[in-house]
Amino acid sequence: MADASTAKRRGRPDSATGHALLDATERVLRAEGYGAATSRRVAQEAGVKQQLLFYYFDSMDEMLLAAFQRRTQRGLARLQQDLASARPLRALWEDYSRAVDPKLTFEYMALANHHAGIRREVATFIRRTRRLQAERIAAVYRARGMSEAPVSPAAAAFLIGCVSLLLGREAGSGINTGHREVRRLVQWCLKQVE
Repeated sequence: MADASTAKRRGRPDSATGHALLDATERVLRAEGYGAATSRRVAQEAGVKQQLLFYYFDSMDEMLLAAFQRRTQRGLARLQQDLASARPLRALWEDYSRAVDPKLTFEYMALANHHAGIRREVATFIRRTRRLQAERIAAVYRARGMSEAPVSPAAAAFLIGCVSLLLGREAGSGINTGHREVRRLVQWCLKQVE
């Protein structure tokens, strides 16, 4: 163990500068893809010297993981609010349709193919959020005296997330064929449940 004289001094990743670096990381991921997320490019985007990045994070892998973890923490906080709503399915749908950044989500998913830490975090986050969503949807079903057929709570949670994400991803690529109809279908389904 290093003593105080040899220990590397580090900035706090949760400081204003640490958050600015994480914000810059997400801007680069969103605009240029994960392949462009280098220490040089992120520092340039943040308007700081490249060396400063390594004062806050030991490596780019650590910074990318920290950016994803911050994103999942924020997502969990929004999820808790959605699930506490009087109309949780509608709140989930609206939040996913409005607040989820499909471009950034897909970049993190692509990055997960090459970054074991992010891959583990993605799996943990999805399992946790789907479980919480399914539990709340099951409670809504019970309160309404509904059976799970034809859509189980787990399937409903999956569909809300995936459909809203794909709609956003396609819209970001200039594709909107069928979107209006899918949104009407979702609204109709939500009325049947809530």
